[in-house]
This record gives sequence, C-alpha cells and structure tokens, in this order.
Amino acid sequence: MRLHFAVKTSSELSDVESERIWNIFESNMHLFYTTSSFGWDPRSKKEEMFHPHARLVLCERRDDTPSGSESIPSESRIVAYTIFRFEREAKQDVVYCYELQVTEESRGLGVGKLLMGSLFDIGSRWRMKNVMLTVFKANDAASAFYKSLGFDLDPSSPGYVEGDWQDEELDCDYVILSKSIP
Repeated sequence: MRLHFAVKTSSELSDVESERIWNIFESNMHLFYTTSSFGWDPRSKKEEMFHPHARLVLCERRDDTPSGSESIPSESRIVAYTIFRFEREAKQDVVYCYELQVTEESRGLGVGKLLMGSLFDIGSRWRMKNVMLTVFKANDAASAFYKSLGFDLDPSSPGYVEGDWQDEELDCDYVILSKSIP
C-alpha cells in the first residue's frame, strides 16, 4: 500500500471526499462529543470542518497498480486527514489544527505524525509562530500522541497555571495545546 498526500481547500473537495471525511470524524469522535460540554451537533461541526477558510491535508490509500490504470474511485480512499486554518491567537500568527483524524485500521503506521509534520512545514513556509489545537481531556490516546510530539499546555488553555494566577474553568473537559514552529 502506498500513501498519497494532497492539500485542498474545503471547496475543492468532492462530495465523496466530504462524506468520507465526515464519516471518519463521526466514527472517531461521536462518543467524545456526546459526553462532552460541546454536545453532538453535526450541523455546527460540519460548518466548522468545511468552512471556506478551512484547509485540509488528505492522506489517501493508493493500491499498487500499473501507472495510469487507476480508475476514479466511487468510494474515497482517504485514510487520514488534518483540517487547519491560519489564525491569529494572542497577537501571533498560528496554524490552528481543527482536526487530526486517522481511521482505526491506519493507526500506528506513522500517518498522524506525518500529517502533523505537514502542519509544521506549512506553518514554517508561511512564517507562522505556533501550531495550536484543542483536545478533549478524555481522549487519552490523542493527548499522549500530542505530548510525544512535544506539545504543551498553551497559556490560553482553561486550567493553565502561571505563578499565582489560575484559570477559573478548571472543570473544563478540554485543553488547548501548542508547540512552537522551529
């Protein structure tokens, strides 16, 4: 199996790709959202994910077939993706990772790490300062993954403690993480 990476805007996605992206998200995140303070709101989440400012890095499975013989699939071959936007946070230009989703069968292959690396490459190219993201506290696997990549609690995160100051939203069910772009 070969992997192919492509960067697209939300408006460049086919209906098949959009549906696959949503299905991966729903499969991975439905339980986290239904048990969170955000609640499960598909309409609102789709608006966020497919927003006109959203950019996606798609990871597609490519079967080993002779060159030129791959037909256009009726089913998307997307196995992972990240959705990001260029944002301004705390007077700094950042790449904000809205989603990083990998299908269950593609986990452990390094695809998530490659996708996060692509965000750092994109951020560096556009002179951004940080990559930021939000993660549910209940999502232990994602939290461990981001920690292994060097992400730390961002000062804007609920629960961030600095000196004697402490955010009052300690019971919040998510944190905001960030990492500087070298």
